[in-house]
Amino acid sequence: MKLPPDISFLLATMIFINIIMVSLTHPVAMGLTLMIQTTLVALLLGNIYMSFWFSYVLFLIFLGGLLVLFIYVASLASNEMFSLSTKSSFLLWFLIPLVILTTMDLLITPYKIFSKDSSPLLSEMNNFLLNSLTKFYSSLISSATVMLILYLLLALIAVVKITKMNRGPLRTQLK
Repeated sequence: MKLPPDISFLLATMIFINIIMVSLTHPVAMGLTLMIQTTLVALLLGNIYMSFWFSYVLFLIFLGGLLVLFIYVASLASNEMFSLSTKSSFLLWFLIPLVILTTMDLLITPYKIFSKDSSPLLSEMNNFLLNSLTKFYSSLISSATVMLILYLLLALIAVVKITKMNRGPLRTQLK
């Protein structure tokens, strides 16, 4: 089965970002590529599952982890210069046309939009997704969902109150 053009474009871009990540040495550039990769994974999951709820939560969790990593790296390597080596620039100039040609071929190829009559497997998958979403948002589980949201809000408030704003772990005190 041929993949839709948007999904194949996201997969090709993810492969390109993975290859670029190997050649990077600066931690901020690595964090930026990791954030781009997380965004692409969230978009891919949203397109596959036809619901962006899971991908939104995944993106927020990764973004929170990246913020912690960015603060840690900024405190350790604050004055490190950012430069591209000749190997990584050659790899970049070689891979950009390759990804563009690959995605152009995928975008030019016509894509057949499936209907429920043409593909029983696709209609079965749509029914499964619809049933799983209705179970997730049913009235029986709504009280547990609200309780989980309130628990997470309470945990967030407790963490903010425990860590004093003027005595953070990476902040120096000037007297």
